Amino acid sequence: MSSELSRIVGIATVLGGIALAFWLVFGPPQDWEGGTRWLRHGLALGSLGAISVGARLFFPPGKEDVLDTAPD
Repeated sequence: MSSELSRIVGIATVLGGIALAFWLVFGPPQDWEGGTRWLRHGLALGSLGAISVGARLFFPPGKEDVLDTAPD
């Protein structure tokens, strides 16, 4: 994947994760009870995962970030 495309996808993923998190905090899911409450918690963890993946796409590891584990 090209660098520009990776950054665009990363930004979109981070913004989508943030939007989902805001909806879960301030939106209608506050009234969810029972089994749907577990769905709300799963969606919250999913939004955190989306933000993490989006940040990794936006800031990919470079050659200087990779550790050399081969013996000398």
